[in-house]
Amino acid sequence: MYERTPRSTQQIMTDTQAQTDRARVSGPDRSRLRRRRIGFTMIVAGSVLLLAGLYLAVTALMARSQLSALRTDVRTLSARLSTSNWPAAHATAADLATHAHYANQLTSGPVWALAAALPSGGEPLQTIRGITAGADSLGQTALPQLVGAAERLNPRTLRRADGSIDIARIAAVAPAVKAASASVSQITQTMSGLPQHTWLSSIDASYADALGQITTLDSSLRSASLSARILPAMLGQNGPKRYFLAFQNEAEARGTGGLPGAFAIVEASKGKVRFTRMESDTTLNGIAATVSFGPDFTRLYDGAGPTTLYGNSNLSPHFPYAAQIWASMWKKYSGQKVDGVMAVDPTALSYLLAVTGPATLPDKSQISGANAVALTQSTSYAKFAGVREADIAKRRAYLLEVAAAASEKIMDADGDLTALLQAAGTAAGERRILVWSADPAVQANLAQTSVAGMVPSTTAPYVGMSVVNGGGNKLDYYLDRSLTWQRTGCGPTRRTTVRITLTNNAPARGLPPYVTGRTDSRSYPVRPGDSRLAVSYFATQGAVMHSITVAGRPARGRIGAELGHPVYNVDIEVPRGASRTIVLQLSEPSGTGKPIVLRQPLVRPLKVSLHDAVCN
Repeated sequence: MYERTPRSTQQIMTDTQAQTDRARVSGPDRSRLRRRRIGFTMIVAGSVLLLAGLYLAVTALMARSQLSALRTDVRTLSARLSTSNWPAAHATAADLATHAHYANQLTSGPVWALAAALPSGGEPLQTIRGITAGADSLGQTALPQLVGAAERLNPRTLRRADGSIDIARIAAVAPAVKAASASVSQITQTMSGLPQHTWLSSIDASYADALGQITTLDSSLRSASLSARILPAMLGQNGPKRYFLAFQNEAEARGTGGLPGAFAIVEASKGKVRFTRMESDTTLNGIAATVSFGPDFTRLYDGAGPTTLYGNSNLSPHFPYAAQIWASMWKKYSGQKVDGVMAVDPTALSYLLAVTGPATLPDKSQISGANAVALTQSTSYAKFAGVREADIAKRRAYLLEVAAAASEKIMDADGDLTALLQAAGTAAGERRILVWSADPAVQANLAQTSVAGMVPSTTAPYVGMSVVNGGGNKLDYYLDRSLTWQRTGCGPTRRTTVRITLTNNAPARGLPPYVTGRTDSRSYPVRPGDSRLAVSYFATQGAVMHSITVAGRPARGRIGAELGHPVYNVDIEVPRGASRTIVLQLSEPSGTGKPIVLRQPLVRPLKVSLHDAVCN
């Protein structure tokens, strides 16, 4: 064992002194020491926050620079795709992806993550991170697939020398377009969940711009994916297809747009499309369709004979109804079954002819993008102004020649197919080109696009106005329409005010009797140029009407239903040079999502103003 060494007197004194010193510090000095330590800690924390703030500011500026370069790349890429400069397009796509990836890296570190997660104040940073992450994902996944698909579907080479479409190439790119569409759809969904209204307005503006662009791309890709899936079959990949093509006259309004006039029978086989017959509207006089759309349709329209009168067959704005009526009428008349039905109006033809150039008529005059609307719906009535049957027959023959010449010019166009497709897309987006398929599988795909011309069966807020000419004249060429929808309150049921204004701009003189004449029965006098309109308002499912006024006075209307929507009908007289305003007071379920607007295509576009309550 070891013996413990005794402590010396000096050691004991030293230890005693140390204890005494510590005792002195435990009083006021200890408080000062604690304050010094706290102050030092606060200085360190402040320095860290300052450095973090500087880091966020610097990286935000760098990310902003990358996003600015990315926007430039988007414009450059669009230009190079439109000119089919594929090597340059691939290079630009790679640059775009690099800028997007670097912007995402700059905003993805732990400092950004912590700052964005702050319960109060971190929302702008969260939004920035979401934007850069979405751009990075777009550049890495969808963009390479899209550029590759665009190259394979080069419009300059997609059409063969004989005018047919290479449908095998369309089918080949369908999987890539579908994958890109799914990727963009996921990005859109993620970005839609980001904070929209933060304390930094510049971020809110950038977010709104980015979300708008990605939403537009998402919609376009959905349509492109559907087109790539259904076009090969519709163009006769597996055998010839036959279609009924109706030309709608916007000068006399109907639910799907205009009065159905001349029509054609079109055949497609192995990508080659040709017209086999061109017929006047009188061809189907006296032909009744054998279709039924249920009691709601019958109550709304049966008095006007939509299944027995070709001219009233498209009173409903739901295009599949008109399409099935036309298909049935044609089968009953000719014995031929059609695989689908299409409709087009003069405004759509004007968009297409602006790309293809003018078509020459038998009398050596021309129809072009500049005069197509006026020629078919105004000038032709002045050219054949008589009201005798012989005059009407001449006018019909002339319009048939116009429809044939314009259609042949468009089908045989060998110019810029990209511009032609863009023009067709614009017309389809305005419901001026409509398509229905007799194949349920193809129709299910079409139903997801605007080209189907459907009134959706939805619980979302719905704003739907349809105007039908009630006088049997051609005055809707001069009709202006505006609609204001205003909703108040934030409960499950909300008060809604709908204000519809119709203005008859027909000139006081110079119009032939065929344009101004009336075929309706009425108990009041009218002047040439006065117009009668049947106005239908399709409301949100579950809506309840409280009141209707016309020109400030209480009015009565008929109430029906279509595809789940309450429909309120008002018969209104609009004198020449005057306006009439209809006001509807409703209670509507709040629904989900943004209001869906029905935009009936006529010569003059519908003006719409939506004012919704801002609710959390």
